[in-house]
Amino acid sequence: MKKIIFYTMAIIIMGLSFDSCVSTSKIRTENGISEMRYLEINNTKQHLLIRGKDVKNPVLLFLHGGPGASATALMRKYNSVLENDFTIVYWDQRNAGKSYDKKLPKEEIQVNKYLKDIDSLTDYLKGRFKVKKIFLVGHSWGARLGMYAIKRHPENYMAYIGIGQEVAAYQAELLSYRYTLKKAQEAKNTKAIEELKEIGEPQSGDYRQMYKTGFWGLVKQKEWLLKLGGERYDRTNYRDWMFSIWFSREYSFFDVIKYGKASGFSAGNIINDPDFNNFNFLNQIPKVEVPVFFISGKYDYNTPWTLVKKYHDRLNAPYKEFIVFDKSGHSPIFEEPERFNKEIIRIFAIVNSRQNQIKKLTNE
Repeated sequence: MKKIIFYTMAIIIMGLSFDSCVSTSKIRTENGISEMRYLEINNTKQHLLIRGKDVKNPVLLFLHGGPGASATALMRKYNSVLENDFTIVYWDQRNAGKSYDKKLPKEEIQVNKYLKDIDSLTDYLKGRFKVKKIFLVGHSWGARLGMYAIKRHPENYMAYIGIGQEVAAYQAELLSYRYTLKKAQEAKNTKAIEELKEIGEPQSGDYRQMYKTGFWGLVKQKEWLLKLGGERYDRTNYRDWMFSIWFSREYSFFDVIKYGKASGFSAGNIINDPDFNNFNFLNQIPKVEVPVFFISGKYDYNTPWTLVKKYHDRLNAPYKEFIVFDKSGHSPIFEEPERFNKEIIRIFAIVNSRQNQIKKLTNE
């Protein structure tokens, strides 16, 4: 009993200690910014980390995946070099990460609410940093939001980069399931084969009932996808990333606890929103008015890269590129960060050059 009390007190003290040390490292340049703050967005308190060596650099807004899975800690570990060239806005979306609020009603987890948040945040950033357009980057669920955002308000964005781009609910899940079953059969993993056949192939794009066993069929399929190599390159778990979140300077002990609660709450409730289900960009968003860049991992069968390529080929955009990372799964941004960071610089150079050409033609 004494041991239990001791360890409980130790955890509490450690938690309080971690919580008191939350900060972000200073950027000591003349025009630098390193700011952690909460912003009132559509009647919810949402957390922003804004960092960059020069506030005159272009503003890059990152839309993380999930819903509910903040990527701030991972970006700070793997992509902070981009702060030299951009003012990066690390945003914990509504009820994600440091924005988690246990009192938030489940009805507030809806696609349209997230889109209104993006609109409000974009307007805030444009006004604060005195820029006409934002450089928008989205990953997974955030990449779905990104496509909606540039379709709704193309005037707000100079370019869009979709990483592990979501394209179509049913088609993506069918490809993902078949890949997972094939890998299970190749590995002669009888447990995986049995459980995958039990849930059966997806029958629709409604995440609540696409599998015979409902939403938990989707969860089971994604568990096996990770274990069988269709989520990450050369890894079958998330332990390294979880440690990165745990020891992040910007996240406290209690933030990490909230992280898990936020992810479960958001994912568990968003599926009840009709707008979350049955989406298909091949039909719904055939054309956009901003340059688009898709970055996919060769081993991504969460949002299968072949479907992203198909969408890229059909999409009507003023400029577009499809880029494959050979040693990545669903998250090239964190799996091949050095190459990813260089790609972002290259992409911005292309976008900037195109904008300068357009200005020149307009002036003439």
